[in-house]
Amino acid sequence: MWRSRTDGSERLQLTNAPMQTLHPHWSPDGKQIAFMGISPGSLAKIYVVPAAGGTAQTVYDEQRNEEHPNWSPDGTSILFSYMHWLEKAPTGISVVDLKTHKLQQIPSSEGLWEADWSPDGRYVVARTFDSHALMLFDFNTRKWEELVKGDVGWVEWSANGRYVYYKQLGTHAAFMRVSIDKHQVEEVADLKDIRNTGWGGGLWVGLTPEDAPLLLRDTGTQEIYALDWHAP
Repeated sequence: MWRSRTDGSERLQLTNAPMQTLHPHWSPDGKQIAFMGISPGSLAKIYVVPAAGGTAQTVYDEQRNEEHPNWSPDGTSILFSYMHWLEKAPTGISVVDLKTHKLQQIPSSEGLWEADWSPDGRYVVARTFDSHALMLFDFNTRKWEELVKGDVGWVEWSANGRYVYYKQLGTHAAFMRVSIDKHQVEEVADLKDIRNTGWGGGLWVGLTPEDAPLLLRDTGTQEIYALDWHAP
């Protein structure tokens, strides 16, 4: 559940629970993991922890609910957005420099969330708040353009940065991809018979290093079984 704070912001309230962790991302050198952490009675924050284990450290000190971290290709910065439904002020997409701990907001990113950096660092792709479009930001032109219009779920870049893969939501669930140069949309796999699983991961999709789709599928909670029991 949620509770309001005296300063008007809201924070997560979990009862007798350890930190809940979501959205983990490996650093480019494989030595660190960035993730979203939710502790009892605290704001949702972005943390970094050594991959070998250790103490998790917050990446930026602010009174807002952060989510969905993503590393810059050189590993010096982290991109993240905000749980906009909990925030009173307009939110966008922020980048924090891990050395200076300075925060910058990507221009005109208000109304966008769950952003991902391209492998070459030139682009950022993000969803609109209503998840009805994918937007592409070009650091060279400093402008956004619409990449896909439709019911868009989780997003992943291809290894070569030429495509954005995403989960299409709605009545025709599918694993899709769109090319960056021509904005051509292709269906990769039909997901109409795949059942999602988990609140935090039900919309998740991923890619192998060869760009093969990775999905989470519910194989048990909605199945019906008949058992014959024989007493000893």
